[in-house]
Amino acid sequence: MCVYMERKPCHMVRSPDEWCVIVSPVRAEIVEALRLLGPCSAAEIAAAIGRPADSLYKHVELLQKAGFVVDAGFRKGERNVEQLFDVVADDFSIDFQDATGADENKAIISTVNSFCKAMTRAVRDSAKARQLEFRPEKRNLAINYELSWLTEDAFQEFRGLVRRMKQLMDDGKKRREGRLYMSLIVATPVTRKRGAGERKPKSTSPARPGKSGAPKNLSKTKTSKTGDSNEKS
Repeated sequence: MCVYMERKPCHMVRSPDEWCVIVSPVRAEIVEALRLLGPCSAAEIAAAIGRPADSLYKHVELLQKAGFVVDAGFRKGERNVEQLFDVVADDFSIDFQDATGADENKAIISTVNSFCKAMTRAVRDSAKARQLEFRPEKRNLAINYELSWLTEDAFQEFRGLVRRMKQLMDDGKKRREGRLYMSLIVATPVTRKRGAGERKPKSTSPARPGKSGAPKNLSKTKTSKTGDSNEKS
């Protein structure tokens, strides 16, 4: 019997140690699969994240002890009765209490490391399966890497765009149409040992002309960080 339990909109994580449980690479994938699928079995989680079901039980148990995952009853399968699991909330957020700055920094670093590993694995597996499309009309991969100065207002605008992109992904969880995608967006202050991150940009000097008096054309194409190639005029 499947026991439906209404999820909370958001579960606030109060300690860095608890947060490190949920953002461990495998456990982060389990939680995201449960957010996507709803109450489901270990076999369904395994199929969603591409890992053996037997290897997931110890991670699910740790998530249960930390209060992120709950039993959702049982369901009769084709061969036997399956135990079902679900997350306690639709989303998870940090609200550390009595934590030091060192604890918070450690938790954030663990989060970024975990999510980057998950993204690397997803790209690698799709590439190995020849599922990545690079033709402009069918391209199914978007990558952007930037280093730039942002004012406080500009950064808040950036955060608003991130929230909008998250909403697009959350809406897709409800519709369950199209194909499965993974996204990862990170923006962080940049700190250099010599304080370069605080320097103002220098004024740009005009490009040196070539022998013809025009700027040298070093290549016929310009490749952007998104992987698009555009002919120069």
